[in-house]
Amino acid sequence: MARAAGTVIVVGTGLAGLRTAETLRAQGFEGRVILVGEEKYLPYERPALSKELLAGKRSAEQVMLRKPEFFEQEQIELVLGRRVEQIDAERRVALLDDGRELRWDALVIATGARARRLRGLETPAGVLYLRTLADSLALSEELARGKRLAVVGAGFIGVEAASTATALGLEVTIVEPMEAPLERVLGTEVGTLLAERYRAHGIDLRLGAGVTGFSAGEDGHVRAVRLDDGSEVACDVALVGIGAEPAGELLGVGEIATDASGRTALPDVYACGDVASTWRASLGRRVRVEHWTNAAGQAAAVARTILGEESVHDDVPFFWSDQFGLRLQHVGFASEWARVEIGGGTNAFSARYLDHDGRLLAALGANRPGEIAALRRELKANARASVERRRAPELRPALSLP
Repeated sequence: MARAAGTVIVVGTGLAGLRTAETLRAQGFEGRVILVGEEKYLPYERPALSKELLAGKRSAEQVMLRKPEFFEQEQIELVLGRRVEQIDAERRVALLDDGRELRWDALVIATGARARRLRGLETPAGVLYLRTLADSLALSEELARGKRLAVVGAGFIGVEAASTATALGLEVTIVEPMEAPLERVLGTEVGTLLAERYRAHGIDLRLGAGVTGFSAGEDGHVRAVRLDDGSEVACDVALVGIGAEPAGELLGVGEIATDASGRTALPDVYACGDVASTWRASLGRRVRVEHWTNAAGQAAAVARTILGEESVHDDVPFFWSDQFGLRLQHVGFASEWARVEIGGGTNAFSARYLDHDGRLLAALGANRPGEIAALRRELKANARASVERRRAPELRPALSLP
């Protein structure tokens, strides 16, 4: 490998940060590897936060991705509970919130995304978000004390938490301003099928409803969510799940633009995972994908590129969600489509997202795991054909910083 020594600092202890560090070691890097994270915990499984951990089926220790001895064995230095406040690209220095300076030869920004906050509304005690392990533990405690949960936003995090809370015996109301759950990602047709499923499991689903505020009791704890039609949803705890925002402020941006190998506009500074908007030849543009498989693949590619092997992650995107007895598996990437073909019913169905020429852009299987491999192959073939149709080499927009 070209870079046999030196120091690589990885900012962020999520899956992307961990996978970068361990890939460096697996590929024979002998220099220092420093993993810096704001949270006090070792890297952990984020998908468990809305499911097994929230339900109390697994402990915080059981969702850790690696045991403490792994980091000692691999000589990966951990700096936990500390925030990188800024970086000096010319001096190659990362400044921590405790005043320390860490020098690097290569820097990887894997800071992920943070929960999008409600703005302009006062949130009393008991109004929570779910993005971190600490968030999940706090929500679990609230659910254990209460009987009624109100979820603001019918996205994946909110719906998965609602599914877990229902299984725990709570009464759950979901408030969503769109006309169907998960409409932006999966479309109205699939969202309508899911809405039927949620209601069949006892969810009070309020669609087309906006939130104007929260009411609190004399103890200052939330007691209701106020809606824009003047009604209220009584609750003992409220979860706000209105999406996530990329945490790219170290470079003065939200999402960080990179080339296909994770390079940013700054020399020897890379980005991967939920914070990165990465060039994909298969799509002919940059996209930011917030999924487990993407974070792992990008991180491995960045580590190899740092070591001198030009590596690219451009696999067919894939993510899954477990909710109300459904295993949803989604392959492909489609921000828009011409039509959706659906087969099956609320207990098991598939959806094909097609362009104007009938070409498959993405697909969803609900309790149909046997179909995913074939769909992935079809999408991979479509991606290869799309790249080959381009007459000239890819013209990638220049990387730049504000």
